[in-house]
Amino acid sequence: QTDGKLYNNADKFPVTGIGMKKYYNPEDFRGTGGYVVTKFEPAIRYADVLLWYAEALNEITSGKSYSFPTHKGEEIEVKRDVVQMRYAMKRVRIRAGVPDLANNIYNDADAFRRALKKERQIEIFAEAKRYYDLRRWKDAMVEENIPLTGCNVEMTNSDAQKQEFYKETVVSSYPKIFLEKMYLWPIPQYEMTRNKRLTQNPGW
Repeated sequence: QTDGKLYNNADKFPVTGIGMKKYYNPEDFRGTGGYVVTKFEPAIRYADVLLWYAEALNEITSGKSYSFPTHKGEEIEVKRDVVQMRYAMKRVRIRAGVPDLANNIYNDADAFRRALKKERQIEIFAEAKRYYDLRRWKDAMVEENIPLTGCNVEMTNSDAQKQEFYKETVVSSYPKIFLEKMYLWPIPQYEMTRNKRLTQNPGW
């Protein structure tokens, strides 16, 4: 332990110098006789469903539509519908206290895709979704190879160095690398042995 940093316990030492309070309740108390308020973990969040819906509509080629039967035997039409995309996105953003997206973003599929990716990164932060988002978008080769950065946690507590804490610093103890073969996981050898018709995923 050096200057309050417990290197062998990552739970007590944020290597980026940035903590997170997303899962804390204002009534949680860690002092003597402290307690933690019970929290519910939703299997699926409504905000996530809304963002799925907006993303799916945006990926439909403009001008095309598809019909599907419902469980009641009725037909529904699905197309890139800006009204429905706004319906979904607006509910996520306004709940967070931020304004709706501009009309030009809704009208441009590429611009909306960029805005939606950013929205998911912020809204669903620390909910174990980013890993899968980057892979299905095929963005992992770029995003996962950017060095992890944070505050300068190696500064001392002296007055001369306190401001150095806020200097953006690469976290060298957590190197990042993503190879193209990582988009697909390797098939376990025992599965390959059981089924001779299987072929290993590329790169493995």
